Amino acid sequence: MNIISDSVKFAMAEQNVNISELAHLTGFSPTYISKLLRGEKRWNETTLFKALNALNLEIEIKPVPKGRRRLIA
Repeated sequence: MNIISDSVKFAMAEQNVNISELAHLTGFSPTYISKLLRGEKRWNETTLFKALNALNLEIEIKPVPKGRRRLIA
């Protein structure tokens, strides 16, 4: 499970944006976007923010209450 890829895929489905369209909006190739979404490539700051911008999304960072912390692999 990759929370970033899952969130991007969900937003793409909600907005009827396919991989080719997201690739065009971000300036990356469809193959690269596909690999990101399948977890074959890792998201970095550039890829993440270009995808978020293309899909009109934002990230909210907030503290997690003690006892609910989890590790993300």
